[in-house]
Amino acid sequence: MTTKKEKLIRTTVQLRDSQHKALENLSGPGKSISHLVRTAVDIYLEPLCEQAYRDKDLDRMLEEAKDTIEKLQKDAYEMRDIFENLKSKSSA
Repeated sequence: MTTKKEKLIRTTVQLRDSQHKALENLSGPGKSISHLVRTAVDIYLEPLCEQAYRDKDLDRMLEEAKDTIEKLQKDAYEMRDIFENLKSKSSA
């Protein structure tokens, strides 16, 4: 839903006769057909936009987890090398 005054863009939409008549019946002072259509589009798009945001956020978290796992693996290899080096020094 829009929270601030946004620039409106003129576009052409083809409606079925029954849709247009329903919009005419619902329209009135302060509720133009254009306003009703914008509201319907906002309601339709809101869950889709929220899902896209969640998907993007999930992708970001998965990428961060992958990076963390790679760093942990690198650190584990380094620790292994340190312990192997200490073992070889203590047995010499």
